[in-house]
Amino acid sequence: MLAGARLFTRKGFQGTSLDDIAQSLGVTKPTLYYYIASKEEILMECVERGLSTFHQGLGDLVQSGLGGRDLLRAAMALYAEVVTSDFGMCASRVGEDPLSEDKRRSLRQRKAEVDVDFRLLIEQGMQRGWIVAGDAAVAAFTVVGALSGIGRWYRPETHSPQSLQDAVQHCIEMLLRGVLSAPTVPFSELPQGTAAMTALRRENHFENRLVLCYSQRPTHLAQMLVTALAARPDALAVVCGDMRLSWRELHHAASKCAGGLAQRGVQSGDRVALHMGNGPEFIILTLACAWMGAVLVPVSARARGMELEYVLSDSGAVALVCAPDVAHWQPAPHGLPELRMRFVTGASAVEGFEAFSALMQAAPQPQPHAAQEEDLAVLLYTSGTTGRPKGAMITQLNIVHSVMHYAERMALSERDISLVAVPMSHVTGLVAQLYTMLYCQGTTVVMAQFKAADFVRLASAERITHAIMVPAMYNLCLLLPDLQAHDLSAWRIGAYGGASMPTATIDGLAQRLPGLVLMNAYGATETCSPATIMPQGQTDSHRDSVGLPVTCGEICIVDDAGLEVARGGVGEIWIAGPMVVPGYWRNAAATASEFRAGFWRSGDIGSMDAQGFVRVLDRKKDVINRGGYKVYCAQVENVLSEHPAVLEVALVGVPCAVLGERVHAFVSVREISEHSTAPALQAYCSQRMADYAVPETWTIDTEPLPRNLNGKIIKRELRQTLHAALI
Repeated sequence: MLAGARLFTRKGFQGTSLDDIAQSLGVTKPTLYYYIASKEEILMECVERGLSTFHQGLGDLVQSGLGGRDLLRAAMALYAEVVTSDFGMCASRVGEDPLSEDKRRSLRQRKAEVDVDFRLLIEQGMQRGWIVAGDAAVAAFTVVGALSGIGRWYRPETHSPQSLQDAVQHCIEMLLRGVLSAPTVPFSELPQGTAAMTALRRENHFENRLVLCYSQRPTHLAQMLVTALAARPDALAVVCGDMRLSWRELHHAASKCAGGLAQRGVQSGDRVALHMGNGPEFIILTLACAWMGAVLVPVSARARGMELEYVLSDSGAVALVCAPDVAHWQPAPHGLPELRMRFVTGASAVEGFEAFSALMQAAPQPQPHAAQEEDLAVLLYTSGTTGRPKGAMITQLNIVHSVMHYAERMALSERDISLVAVPMSHVTGLVAQLYTMLYCQGTTVVMAQFKAADFVRLASAERITHAIMVPAMYNLCLLLPDLQAHDLSAWRIGAYGGASMPTATIDGLAQRLPGLVLMNAYGATETCSPATIMPQGQTDSHRDSVGLPVTCGEICIVDDAGLEVARGGVGEIWIAGPMVVPGYWRNAAATASEFRAGFWRSGDIGSMDAQGFVRVLDRKKDVINRGGYKVYCAQVENVLSEHPAVLEVALVGVPCAVLGERVHAFVSVREISEHSTAPALQAYCSQRMADYAVPETWTIDTEPLPRNLNGKIIKRELRQTLHAALI
């Protein structure tokens, strides 16, 4: 086969007689008859061997830990080596000669796989800033075409090995300086955080997902705690009111709590539910579960009745720790047979509950549980805006990559102090702040409940550097008359999510807190927090974007037929990566419905531009179809939120026999006045959007809109209210 490939490379199908072939190969004519009869199959096998050599070699390069430009350079050198080999030259020329149509189709498909490999490498470079932004598909086509051209040019009998090496090196250098060149200005939006230089590789996880991972990483949460204890035993780990704990003290408290739970029969893999607000007990219990391998089940302090009972029952929690003010809300024991232990924090005894302080009397559990990366770490229930909540199974692998993404993009380190003002029972407070500070060995400052005046006072006193809040919380801070009186100069990262930041808020923060870098972070419980993060310094120029995909993440915009759309096209946002959970707890139907080949279907409608910046336009189920025109609620809501009289707004569709749907707006205003009437708001919208998107009917009030336990507006209730009014 090798000799046949060499012969074909030199002379093609028509240029060689049987005698010449026999003489060249030193074989008999019967052997040649077999070759002639099977030439298409033999040539296609040459193609397969050459491309398989490239794919295998590329996999080896990734496994070796290469990353960034070094990996791309090595991949180009590898492909050049393949296309100038005997099989490779055959593969590069076979398309020039006549083949049957099915073989041509197969050949095109196999060669396209190389384009995809290079496109993925180039997209990563564009997203991370070491390749100038552009069309990655075009760049990949250029790279493959240039290197394949060397294969068509090279002839072993004519060119020396040195001339081949020079040609390959020159081609690679020209590509790196041309279509693969670095930006002319430093790409400051991607900081060099603690994980920024970590090599990447593809790994198989959760049975059938091939995901890009950090090759050097902690295995589990307990390992992070061990590392923090060894590196910074006396550094400040937690501040909560008057309580200040070092890493040594926090580790001691967590290991004692783990010992107390183990003493009462809690084992690794058992679910332990926490029903309480932010406080030191929440942090101690969270790390105790990590230390002993138990599964944490955080429950919002606002959960009541059927929702509370459902989470406790569905999770199969064996132990519950609650705050004293919610003890009386706990379901009766007979309805939860698996829930064997109940504890309550605080100093007062509560009937039917053992005191949390009793757990802390046990001997410390000396060694952490040796958790595996795919072990369940947290069972976090979704907010349930569309029905019953689902338990997202967050693994150790998910958490590790999420915290590394935050540390990398936000350049977080042991010097950072994060103020947690959102509930730690939510993925943001838990993963984006508590676990991230654990990984970075920084300090977590805890607020029991957000109040703007208390936030800025505490931020100033503790010299915080980092916080993650929803835009409305930043707005409340801007409304404080004495904001400038507080020294917030140490606060450098102001992350936000859950909604777009109004332009007025961005401008106000830039004016009053010029040292604060705003960074949007988009994600969900199912993505273990971040799927995209806005690069530092880019918020002002990309105000309508949620940022770039995280380093190990992949965003795909998909149409209703399940096909990826072109850059700039609109479709559903699908998310993949090592931070995406494997599925929902005890809910195979929902897992099968919402996960596809490792991608989670977010239900959000959005787009991705040529530079990789993602925009979220609406929830898929919330898009309003008005006479064939699609109205993306989030876009209209963002415009209305800029109106000085508007506090919050939500759009819903109203059934219409003629147009299908019409646009209705629910608006909460500061006060009812001539500036907040329906005609005034309608005129405001008419100047800023297409006529079909302007709300036609309005519900305007000073009351806040209904929200779920995680603070999201419940449009289902708004639709029901509107429907009842129309009956």
